[in-house]
Amino acid sequence: MRFALIKGQSQYGSLRLHVDQLAEGLVAIGHEAEVVDMANADGARELEVALRKSPQCVFAFSGMGCELTGARGSVYDAIGAVYASMHVDHPAHHLARLQTPIRRNVAFFLDRSHVRFVAASPLAQRFSSLAFLPPGANELAEPPDTSDEAFARREIPLMFTGTYRGPPASYWRDWPDGASKTIAEELVSRMTADATLPLLEALKSTLSGFGVELSAELFAQLLPQLRSPQFFAEAYHRDAALHAIGRACLPLHVWGNGWEPLAQRYPSFVYGGVGSFAETLHTLRRARVVLNINNGFVAGGHERVFTAMCAGAAVFSDANRYYEEAFKDGREIATFTWPKLAAMPEQLGALVDDVPRAGQIARAGAKRARAEHRWTDRAHRLAKAVKQAL
Repeated sequence: MRFALIKGQSQYGSLRLHVDQLAEGLVAIGHEAEVVDMANADGARELEVALRKSPQCVFAFSGMGCELTGARGSVYDAIGAVYASMHVDHPAHHLARLQTPIRRNVAFFLDRSHVRFVAASPLAQRFSSLAFLPPGANELAEPPDTSDEAFARREIPLMFTGTYRGPPASYWRDWPDGASKTIAEELVSRMTADATLPLLEALKSTLSGFGVELSAELFAQLLPQLRSPQFFAEAYHRDAALHAIGRACLPLHVWGNGWEPLAQRYPSFVYGGVGSFAETLHTLRRARVVLNINNGFVAGGHERVFTAMCAGAAVFSDANRYYEEAFKDGREIATFTWPKLAAMPEQLGALVDDVPRAGQIARAGAKRARAEHRWTDRAHRLAKAVKQAL
């Protein structure tokens, strides 16, 4: 099949690298893949040229380009192509793009609870297929040295990359008093108390507490109001974990936006600057343990986990249903549970200090990730879903 992959701007360049390595994966399994970079000055013209070649599938991350239309409606419908997209955040953050009408519309989500959210909502009618597909590992060309000797020489004891959003913002508190505000307050209460509670289940249980069933009509009315409580819950748990690590004086090396306040507050935090995802691939090979704190993922995977593993680092993450299924805890990954957050810093510190054990986890994790979680593996699943949609 012929694929056209749309590449745009992204924070730290992560999605741009995803596109490039997914394209390489598609070519590796026998497909044609053309990357169109919309960040180029003539990106729009390049996309027009690519669409004239009649690709069977146009792919983009997070619904980019889904809104493109011509005289006869969607440009993808006009050429008979499947439009496929991998949404990297909770659907509540992508509502406008998820409502765009395209005849052959295939949507992938990084978390199974995100799939269930869309499938249960009025958004489901927009899609010919909804599926769970976590991202693949981004890698350098040469595999890392995973020997005990090489691992012991890694000079970064503990690493985290990503954005620090600061204390969670409660935007709904500025809403007028009424049902929407009351529901948002209850959602936040439930989701902050249980970090593994998906938004859909929190919404159902909240409404049930008021004696109301979640109908399709009510879901449609509430959809625009769900982003704020989801965003709060995501920031709340990351903030709580990072402060716990800071109070424990663990030597956390961080890269990304927004870290200055925490780096100033906690002397054990070493801020390396904003950085880029391409630079991160090299930095990961200097790290022994990489921290992962899931943002809105309760049954899915983040590229940070797979990428760190393929770089030969041990991953320490909050547990979720997908990681429990994909990896052997204590052997290929080390995890903590949110109800035991108070004990997490000691658990993490013990792993950082036990270099031989961290090396064993890193080596086993790398073996598993390189066997099952590369972009070539994701390319197989993308191609299968597109073929079914044609």
